[in-house]
Amino acid sequence: MKISAKKIFINPYTISIVAALLILFVIYKCTFSWLKSYTNHDQEIVVPDLSGMTTLEASQILQKQSLKLDVVDSVFMKGKALGAIVEQTPKPGEKIKADRTIYLIVNSSAIRKVVLPDVHEFSLRQAEAMINSVGLKVDSVIYIPNEYKDLVQYVKQNKLELQPGTRIPEGSSVTLYVGRGLSNETLEVVSFRKLNEEQAILKAHSAYLNIGKVIYDEQPKDDADKALFFVYKQQPATGSTINVGGSINLYLSKDPSTLESPEEIYYNPEEPDDTSADTDNIFK
Repeated sequence: MKISAKKIFINPYTISIVAALLILFVIYKCTFSWLKSYTNHDQEIVVPDLSGMTTLEASQILQKQSLKLDVVDSVFMKGKALGAIVEQTPKPGEKIKADRTIYLIVNSSAIRKVVLPDVHEFSLRQAEAMINSVGLKVDSVIYIPNEYKDLVQYVKQNKLELQPGTRIPEGSSVTLYVGRGLSNETLEVVSFRKLNEEQAILKAHSAYLNIGKVIYDEQPKDDADKALFFVYKQQPATGSTINVGGSINLYLSKDPSTLESPEEIYYNPEEPDDTSADTDNIFK
């Protein structure tokens, strides 16, 4: 017996199967559309570089790109602007979906303070190492008449004497006052030629001298650029006689041509000259 097509389509079982298939198809389409919308499958955003920005500036940029931010840590980094972003995750240039969160580490909005160690009656070398170890710097050493020769007597900042344990901003500079005995001792000026400022300061202190004016032929852009400048001239000149604790003025440049001129060297005619130095290098 032949079954007509009409009877097949009006069969309740057939109708149920077709209806079930239609329902499954509708569920599939709705689920796919929802997943596509939820995951932004076709939308990828390139993570912007937020370094150096404040969180407010970064938030304004991220909002326009449907991204969020979360500050997860704060650190103190010298040479970075206070409150500036110093690290981010994901990294700049990575591709992410909308509504993702960018996790940030920012530079502290306030300079951290450190404790000044007790360097009283320590040698200059020991005291300088102790001060550097806590994040401070020695910008000058002043030698004063004192029976305790070569020992630190006190520490000052902006002409104010500091007591051990005083909390001062990290990265700031102090002055050490060191005993030089009870005589008016003099010494010969050493050469600082080709040294950068930091190297010159260390050499001056080891030679019982101070650095006075530091004159750059152009303003350094930052600390890294500053390290590229070298001394091409100094006053007083190498070989001059100066009191212990005296100051040397330095002139610095990045231009190699500044070293083409001979170094100025003071020559004392009363001392025997055992060298055959070029007379162009001698300035009386």
